[in-house]
Amino acid sequence: MRLLCQLTALLGVMSRPSLAKPHVLFVVIDDLGWTDVGFRSHDIRTPTVDTLASAGTVLDQYYVQDVCSPSRATFMTGRFAMHHGIVDWIPPSSTYGLPLNETTLANKFKEVGYATHAVGKWHLGFYRKEMTPTFRGFDSFYGFYSGGEDYFTHMSGGAYDLRRDNRSKCGPGCSQVASEGHGSYSTHLFTQAAQQVIQAHNPDVPMFLYLAYQAVHAPAEVPQSYIDPYAHTISDPKRRTFAGMLSCMDEGLGNVTATLKQRGMLNDTVIIFTADNGGPTTTGDGVGARNWPLRGGKHSIWEGGTRATGFVTGSMVPKGTFSHLMHGADWLPTLSSLAGYKLSNIPLALDGVDQWKAIGDPSRPAVRNSFVYGNSTNDCSWDGTAHPEFDALESIPCGFGIRAGDWKLTLGWGGGPDTWCNSTSSGPSCSNQTEQPGSCANPTNDCMPGNDVTHFTSNSSDECCERCGQTRGCAAWTYNFRDSASPVCYLKSTAGKPNKSDKCKSGVVDPIPPEESCLGRGFCLWNVQRDPNEHVEVSSQNPQVVAEMKKSMAMVLQSYNQYQTDPTCGAPVFEQDPVVGKAWAPWC
Repeated sequence: MRLLCQLTALLGVMSRPSLAKPHVLFVVIDDLGWTDVGFRSHDIRTPTVDTLASAGTVLDQYYVQDVCSPSRATFMTGRFAMHHGIVDWIPPSSTYGLPLNETTLANKFKEVGYATHAVGKWHLGFYRKEMTPTFRGFDSFYGFYSGGEDYFTHMSGGAYDLRRDNRSKCGPGCSQVASEGHGSYSTHLFTQAAQQVIQAHNPDVPMFLYLAYQAVHAPAEVPQSYIDPYAHTISDPKRRTFAGMLSCMDEGLGNVTATLKQRGMLNDTVIIFTADNGGPTTTGDGVGARNWPLRGGKHSIWEGGTRATGFVTGSMVPKGTFSHLMHGADWLPTLSSLAGYKLSNIPLALDGVDQWKAIGDPSRPAVRNSFVYGNSTNDCSWDGTAHPEFDALESIPCGFGIRAGDWKLTLGWGGGPDTWCNSTSSGPSCSNQTEQPGSCANPTNDCMPGNDVTHFTSNSSDECCERCGQTRGCAAWTYNFRDSASPVCYLKSTAGKPNKSDKCKSGVVDPIPPEESCLGRGFCLWNVQRDPNEHVEVSSQNPQVVAEMKKSMAMVLQSYNQYQTDPTCGAPVFEQDPVVGKAWAPWC
């Protein structure tokens, strides 16, 4: 699989583009931490990423949502999560997805003559065929519909999830289970699929290729040959495996760019590189990512969960660093300046802004001054009575936040993890917690509704209880194993009224006291330009800033919208494949 390419030389001969509309390669890396790529970590070798970044513009103040589906929906629509409604990751058996009235990037590229292809992870819903990629503007799709799976077997929640959709609107009778991929590593498969798309493409036609790698999401799996080069440089075995996963992705991206070069397309290609959220650190889905010295990680709106690694590169992109504020919602309007599609005919209001001219000339004034984002793990109901002062909501730790200028204001708690800890050895390592977990009460067969701080898939009630004791703000927990394939742990700020159930176990812990005194006032403030690692809370010293940002956040959250499940659709019905057996497919 390995193809050696001299990417530095390859980029060094780039000339000005010859195609009227450039090709666009949009690369999404799953669960990438702030200090994982080589040009930041210096312990993991990512020569392709490093060279592409150094030849283009690194986005220094670039933000996404705190988990995968909301960010991917935002990339696709140019709209905030609380407006398109995908406010949390989508479990595979869910009867909802990106609403069908949303316009996608692929729809817009298609309008102006682009060939559009998607490879890799979708995770925007698939219970109906209309929610799958080739019904959302893509000419083809190869990858998995759900959010995570085994890298080799491609099993997710007890069923196989790897499909090939070879044409637009490829539903039943067209969509195929890609059973030949069973046993092959997904990073290799997705690289090869992207190369095949490029090799089959007419270079005179503009192309939009969305390449969403599974890497470096859990589980921690990679061929041993990628781990071995780190045997003497990374002592921590968890970080060493993670390094192999990331290096494999980097090699794959190098092979894709080499294929673009071979086809005479690289000079005419703009490459977008982005993480979908910060790296998971001390949470159960952490496999070695690091955000240190940033605080927190995936699942939280601390900087480590939402300030993402991203860059833009290509022959028409200047070298340097873009230090203005940017959000994942900006991609759809920004790419309109390259592709020439109209924004005025999109029926739903955009939250994104066109950053292309500013990226091309960083001396220009900032285009974006603020954005509102939210902790996807909270099910909050918003209405007009809460505007503009949140009177009815100040006691609810919803974890929404606003970034404006130098400031960051959060409504209540920013979510968990909220420390500077990692599960590996660089920076503070909290695998042996200095904050000892609280004592778990004997679990009872109850479900406790509401008051959620966060939730995540979990292997056992013991793990759920332990995590509650390690999470600031958690006082109770419920382990729900109603879906035996994907049991969920819910961490709660207070113990709710229990409901007897043989599908749940619940308990309480002695909570870790809140660190910030601001929680009693409902809002917390940081100056993230002076204090990017969020050590010093400053709301009491800046009441006017708090008041102004509260009003701005309330105006956005007044139109809060959250996904609704489809009551007409029942439990999943699986496709039966003669090679791999039970396979995921749309069932309604």
